[in-house]
Amino acid sequence: MLLLRQGLSVVLEDNAIQLTLVERSHGLNVATVQDAKMMRDFGFVLAVRADVAAEVLLTHFPAQMKIAPVTRIRDLVQLQLPGIGLRTMPAAPRQIPYHAGYTYFELEKGGDLWKQMEKSSAFALHLAGEFPGLDMEFWAIRSHTDR
Repeated sequence: MLLLRQGLSVVLEDNAIQLTLVERSHGLNVATVQDAKMMRDFGFVLAVRADVAAEVLLTHFPAQMKIAPVTRIRDLVQLQLPGIGLRTMPAAPRQIPYHAGYTYFELEKGGDLWKQMEKSSAFALHLAGEFPGLDMEFWAIRSHTDR
């Protein structure tokens, strides 16, 4: 029975993996990607909660959050260039745990910056504004097309 259980667990794949956000300096967090194939096979979602009105989070957070490969974030911040786009999601993705009060943003996979991200092993997330009580979770969610 134990061998059967072990064999079945090898076949199962994670549909969602939480990526640890490591704070490097004030406003800068880094999330390392475990496998380069994840950039192609997974979508990425940022779950955010703060002690501000939901409307404030929806309108101001995407404008003040800059996401890019770690090798590019400094230039993008200093030159005030846009990072990888964030699209507000209407609800939490079913693959990750729901948390009341969180807003979910999907990273837009496309464009030159995303092509550079595909060659990187880590995301850099830089937040320019202040959001009291901020809590963020960064998730990699397996795309439906690769099943």
